[in-house]
Amino acid sequence: MYIAYASVPSLFSQLVLGRKGDILVTPTQDLMRRAEEKGLIVSGSVKDFAYMVPVLAVRKDNPLNIKGISDLARPGIRIAMADPEAVYIGNLAREILEKNLNAEELKKTTANIVTHVEDFSKLTTALILKQVDVIISFHYLQQWYPEKIETIKLKARELQRIGAGQAGIISYSQSKSTAQKFLDFLNSKEAKTIFKKYHYFSSPEEAFNWLGDKKPIGGEYPVPAEWIRR
Repeated sequence: MYIAYASVPSLFSQLVLGRKGDILVTPTQDLMRRAEEKGLIVSGSVKDFAYMVPVLAVRKDNPLNIKGISDLARPGIRIAMADPEAVYIGNLAREILEKNLNAEELKKTTANIVTHVEDFSKLTTALILKQVDVIISFHYLQQWYPEKIETIKLKARELQRIGAGQAGIISYSQSKSTAQKFLDFLNSKEAKTIFKKYHYFSSPEEAFNWLGDKKPIGGEYPVPAEWIRR
C-alpha cells in the first residue's frame, strides 16, 4: 500500500495532483467532504474511528492561571491558533470563541492571537517552546506531554461539536480490497485498544461520558470572512 505523511492541506494537494494512494486518514471532516465531492474518495467508504474533545492547553503548572475561555481576552495572553481553513481544531476553536465570547471579549482575544499555524504539530510545538501561553487543542495532549502541558476541560455547554478521525478509500487505489481490510481493522476491538493506549476516545459514548453531554460529531463551522487568513 502507498503511504504518505503530511499536513492536511498538503495531503489534499498530493491527492488532487498525484492521483495515487489507497487510504486517506484525516481528522478534518471538511477535507474529507471535499475529497468525496471531487470524486477522490470512494463514495460511502468514509468511517469514523477515533474521537477527540476540544480543550484549552497551557504550559505545565499553568503559570498564568488560565481557567477558562474568558481568560483568553486578558491583556498579555499569547495565543496560537490553528488555521481554521486547513486544520480541524482551528475550525472548532473559532466556533468556540465565536459562540462563547461577547463582542468585546472576542475583539481582545483576537488581538491576543500572535500566530496562526498550518498543522497540529506546529500548534503543540509553539506551546512546548513557550512561544505562546495557551492553545485550543484536544483532550489527549496532556497525556502525550505530561511534563510540559496541562489541559483545561471546557464546560459541555461551551462546545458545539467534537472531532473524529476519519478514513476513506482513495478512488485511485489499485488495492481497494486491501484498503477495505484496513478500514475494517480501524474499527476493530484491537484497534480501539490501541487508540485508548494513546488516549483517544474509541467510541462516541466514551467521549460523551468524559464531557458530560452528547454533542454532534464532526461537521463544519463557516469561518467569518474577517477571520480568514489572507
